[in-house]
Amino acid sequence: MKLFKIAVPVLVLVGIGTGAFIYWPKGRVEQEGPATVVKADVVEITGVRHRLAGIVVPLPDQQCLDRKGQPWPCGAEAIKALTDLTTGTPVLCRPRAGSPDLSDCFVAGDSLSELMVRRGWAMACRSGHADLSDWERNARFLLSGVWRGTFDPPTPPDQCQ
Repeated sequence: MKLFKIAVPVLVLVGIGTGAFIYWPKGRVEQEGPATVVKADVVEITGVRHRLAGIVVPLPDQQCLDRKGQPWPCGAEAIKALTDLTTGTPVLCRPRAGSPDLSDCFVAGDSLSELMVRRGWAMACRSGHADLSDWERNARFLLSGVWRGTFDPPTPPDQCQ
């Protein structure tokens, strides 16, 4: 009888633990920590990549033209801009439901997507996200980032995620 009183609760706890493990939600979870910049819209935290939601950025090797028509490495500079925003401070990324790679990421409470648009290193997507269009118009007016010349987005802003 004494063995029964000990064995039953142990078996119940093992069963609960096994069930929780089997049915635990699969997929990406919220992460916070030091981030490595992979591209101008992708950060990696402990081996998990998060693509910043709501923006279009230059390709890593993309060249833009300045106001005088001279090429400059806007893709590399956009990567540097995101690196500057994330270096030395923890990054918090919250995966978007139903998306395999999109996340809302923050540094010191500020949205990285918004900061990239505000500083002129990204275009705002036009669908399904917080509207960053005003920030983009302001960056264009101030000729910030890619807007100091011409920028051909790799994805049209009305077709991005």
